[in-house]
Amino acid sequence: MNTEARLREAIEAGEVLKVVYNGGSQPGAMREVAPISIKNGKVRARCFTSNAVKSFVIEKITILQEGNNISAVEWNPDAEQVQRYESINDLSEKEMDALLALGWHVESDDNCLSLHRRFKNGKPMKGADVSIDYEEFTYDLVVGLDGELHEENRRKRQRPWSVRGKNQGTRSYGSLDKAAGLFLEWAESLAPSRS
Repeated sequence: MNTEARLREAIEAGEVLKVVYNGGSQPGAMREVAPISIKNGKVRARCFTSNAVKSFVIEKITILQEGNNISAVEWNPDAEQVQRYESINDLSEKEMDALLALGWHVESDDNCLSLHRRFKNGKPMKGADVSIDYEEFTYDLVVGLDGELHEENRRKRQRPWSVRGKNQGTRSYGSLDKAAGLFLEWAESLAPSRS
C-alpha cells in the first residue's frame, strides 16, 4: 500500500500514525499525526508532537509501522532550525542549474532573484514571472508641507521575504527557507519549459 492510500485509510478510521517527515524545520524527525484531508500532493494533519495543524508533502512522508527498522529522533520544539539557504546569493548558487533547466532567464543581486521568460529571439522579457525579494525595512510615505514625499516611521519588517508570481499574487515570509520553498514551487509550475 502506498503512502497516500495509507493516509486516506487513516483519515477514514480517525487513526493516529507515527511518521518520519523528511521536510520542514527538522527533516527526518518522527512525528505523531492524525491525517485530516489530502489535496494536491499534500496532507493536512494534526501533529500531536508539535500540537499544531500542518500541511505535509506526501512525497516526504515515511509511515512507521511495527515492522519498520527505521530509527528516527522525535520532533523537538526546542531544536535549532536547520537553514537550507543563508542568503539570496546562496539560493541562486544552489538552484541555478535547476532554474536554467526549466527554461528561465535568471537575474540576481544581493536582495532579489527573479525569473524571466524569453522572447522568440532569445532576449529576456523585462517583467519577472517569479521573484523572491528581501526588504529589511518598511516605512510610510508622507507628503510634507513643501509638497515633497518624505519617508517616515521607518521600521524593521517582521516578514522581510516576499515571493511574487505571475497571476499568483504576493506572499511574505519571516524566513528565507519558507519563502524559497514557494519560490521554487512557482518556478517549476510557471516554467517556460512547461508551456
